[in-house]
Amino acid sequence: MDDTTLLELLKTNPNVGMEQLINQYSALIYTVVKNKICDVCVSSEVEECVADVFSEFYIGLSNYNSEKSSIKAYLCAIANHKSVDIYKSRRKQIDDVSLDDEETRFQLGDGENVEKDLLENEQRRNILKAVKSLGEPDSSIIFLKFYFGEPSKEIGRRLGLSVSNVDTRTHRALKKLKETLGAWKK
Repeated sequence: MDDTTLLELLKTNPNVGMEQLINQYSALIYTVVKNKICDVCVSSEVEECVADVFSEFYIGLSNYNSEKSSIKAYLCAIANHKSVDIYKSRRKQIDDVSLDDEETRFQLGDGENVEKDLLENEQRRNILKAVKSLGEPDSSIIFLKFYFGEPSKEIGRRLGLSVSNVDTRTHRALKKLKETLGAWKK
């Protein structure tokens, strides 16, 4: 369907128009988004971003000027912009995991049990230190798997490892962590 017909359909029958728009451009937008953020996001986040692109297009439909660009180019521009924002945000989350962040995230409660809170914060710092001491790619695997909840398949794709390699490294890293944290406990 050409742009003029699609725009008219979006104005006269928004539900059918959006369905047509999504059918016509979803594969392209998915590819644009996935190519930008696949290194830092799981597939469900890619799909959510694609949905956001179509929502933003529809919400800003009155701002769209068909003389300046095609619908395809406009959607790709929105997808690119959203993807870059997500990439920067997610990359920063992954790169900025530090002791300071953990300390701020787990601040003391209302003074109910200060000793317990201090002990928990100390344990978190020790765990974070131990994970970072594993080195790469093991520390990344542990963070991605247990901090961000990513499956082994996604971690393997991201780090260029097989699923079995990710699982083996996870098992060995957890064993090292148990030994390291057990030594600190004594």
